[in-house]
Amino acid sequence: MVLLSVLFLILGFIVLYFGAKCVIIGLENIADRLHISHIMVGLTILSIGTSLPEISVSIMGGLDKILGIDPNIDGIVIGNKVGSFLTQITLIIGILAVSQPIFVSKWELRREGPMLFISLLIFLFFALDRVFTQFEALLMIIIYFIYLSLVIWSERRLTKSKLELTYIEKERLDTVSFEPIESPHKISSTSKDIGIFLIGLLILLFAAEITLLSAHDLSKEFHIPENVVGIIIVGFGTSLPELVADLTAIRRGSYGIAVGDILGSNICDILLATGSGAIIINFNVPRIILVFDIPVLFLALFIALYFLWSEKTLKRWEGILLISFYGVYTILKLSIFQI
Repeated sequence: MVLLSVLFLILGFIVLYFGAKCVIIGLENIADRLHISHIMVGLTILSIGTSLPEISVSIMGGLDKILGIDPNIDGIVIGNKVGSFLTQITLIIGILAVSQPIFVSKWELRREGPMLFISLLIFLFFALDRVFTQFEALLMIIIYFIYLSLVIWSERRLTKSKLELTYIEKERLDTVSFEPIESPHKISSTSKDIGIFLIGLLILLFAAEITLLSAHDLSKEFHIPENVVGIIIVGFGTSLPELVADLTAIRRGSYGIAVGDILGSNICDILLATGSGAIIINFNVPRIILVFDIPVLFLALFIALYFLWSEKTLKRWEGILLISFYGVYTILKLSIFQI
């Protein structure tokens, strides 16, 4: 039974990845036709696309709870959002930095850095009463799309303005980030791209259900609190699309996409992914997440943004420290801070 649950969980992660890949392929082809820039793709299309596993887990978790399939799924769903955020801001960004020092512009940090803290503050504020209500979920979704609209407005404004070389040198902007993206996939008809996108969504929802049920079974078999399974196992598994997409972007030299995806995906996970499930039915917040995990998120975010801001480059040794931070947190979570 345990082996079967593990196999289905691994299968769920694999299918989640390929489902997200189908969605991203369709969206990248559409972005190519619309001449959308690299950084725009990173902050919108790619960040939402790679966050689709977290969004799918929230939606299916809400449906499972309201239909009575698993009334106590809250720990896994909320833990998934916390775990995904922490995994990306420490482990994944650390792996990227170890593979190659990451350049980041002051312009990106000034815009996305504060929004990351604001998103986390909103998450904490709504979690203080230990429940995410449907009204709060609606507010989170609205706030996210307001942010997304501001991103679109600011990116278009910056792209239309003729950036002078002195300004680029001063801010150390990656000029490739503002060039129109060229999809690495073979361009097909619009109807086919939309079909690929929709098929990918269906695959994601199916895989999310497999992942949730398997994670719940593992929690019962090993007598591990569901919030731990959601943070450590499901949070890591649903972050794999970000890792693969960002490593691919760095190999292509598209640093704007990689950095934009890390920042944008975390904002999406906390606001849109949490809200997309809680708007179906209220989600309870485990006490340990409120008193331990969320404060750790703030600390991890502060450290990561400090490293990114200093000299605007994330060095290999800083990446190693972020990976070590994730390792220490995981040990503490598994040994002490479970409930």
